[in-house]
Amino acid sequence: MTRTQLARVQTRRPAVVARRIVGTPAEVAATVALVRDSNRLLSMSEPRLIPGDSRVTVTVRFLDTTRPAPVAARRVNRGRVAVAIAVPTVGALAAVGYLAAQLVQTIRAAFPAIAGVVLVLIVIALLLRGSGRCCPGLHCPGCGH
Repeated sequence: MTRTQLARVQTRRPAVVARRIVGTPAEVAATVALVRDSNRLLSMSEPRLIPGDSRVTVTVRFLDTTRPAPVAARRVNRGRVAVAIAVPTVGALAAVGYLAAQLVQTIRAAFPAIAGVVLVLIVIALLLRGSGRCCPGLHCPGCGH
């Protein structure tokens, strides 16, 4: 049963049921008292003795509030599923965070060397670039500088 169907079943108005109770006077009285104590009794007829027998009969009208038993469904333990997903995810995030921290620490330690190499490359690029019409670079034979 889907949740919507189950909600409809649970919110339906109770039906009025009429039943005839037959038994000894004590049995009938106990049954009527049970229905009355559950606050479902709407009305009942006068007890009538069955001719030639010591039993009595009573017609009782009451609200039928019994609900059908819910369909047995396979239940998933969501707690275990959440843990099975969360633990590897947290482990992977911790590993990525650790590797990122190590990378940042390595870059910070090697920053002076990296800055020096970049500075040397910039100086070499400036010295080797062409300065004008005939000069292709550092100390070219054409213009003498």
